[in-house]
Amino acid sequence: MVIETQKVGILSYQIKVDQPDGEILETVTTDNPRTMLFGTGRVLAGFEKRLLGLKSGDTFDFVIEPDEAFGDFREELLMEVPKSAFVINGELKAETLKIGRTVPMMDGEGNPFEGRIIEFVDDAVRMDFNHPLAGKTLRTSGVVINVREATDEELNPAPSGCGCGTQDSSCCGGGGHEHSHDEHGCGCGTSDESCCSSSPELQEQSTGGCGCH
Repeated sequence: MVIETQKVGILSYQIKVDQPDGEILETVTTDNPRTMLFGTGRVLAGFEKRLLGLKSGDTFDFVIEPDEAFGDFREELLMEVPKSAFVINGELKAETLKIGRTVPMMDGEGNPFEGRIIEFVDDAVRMDFNHPLAGKTLRTSGVVINVREATDEELNPAPSGCGCGTQDSSCCGGGGHEHSHDEHGCGCGTSDESCCSSSPELQEQSTGGCGCH
C-alpha cells in the first residue's frame, strides 16, 4: 500500500532549517512515530506532495521552499497594537507583555492567529504576525514505517477548536497532535475582551499554519 489520499502514513523524520548547521525544528523517532492522514488538508502541502506514492520502508530526503511551507517573511505583518488591547476587565495584563511572548489573538471576524511581542513603543506593543517559520527553507528526511487505511474516526474527527499555527504543534501537521497555549490574558476565545484586529493582512494570515487548516 502506498501513501495516497485518505490513507494513513506512519512516519519518523527530522525537519531542520536548510542551511549549514541549521536549527533542528522537529525530530520524530521510530519509537514514537507520527501518524498522518493524507489528502484532507491536515498535512503541510509541500510535505504531503513529496510523500505521495511512497510505501512502507521507503526513505525520503527533500527540501521545501518557503512558498510551499509557511510563506515569505512579510514586513507588513510587523504591526503596532495599542496596549489598551491587552486590557481585560479594566486591568492591563502585564504578565502577557513580555518580549518574545507569543500571544493568541483574534481578528475582527473571530479568526484565531498568533503574534509575537518584539518591542514596546510608547503606548503600543510592536508585534510580529508572521508565522515563526516564515521565510525559512526546510529540509526533511525520514522513513515511512507503515501505510494503512484510515478509520472512520480519523476521516471524520470531532471538532477540536484548534487555533492553528501554534509553535507547539508539529511543523508538518498530521493528526492526533495537541495544541497548547501559554496562559495568556488576551483573546483566543475568552469571554473577556480579546485582542482583535480587522486588518485584512491579519485575516489572511490567520488561515492556518503548521499544517492545520
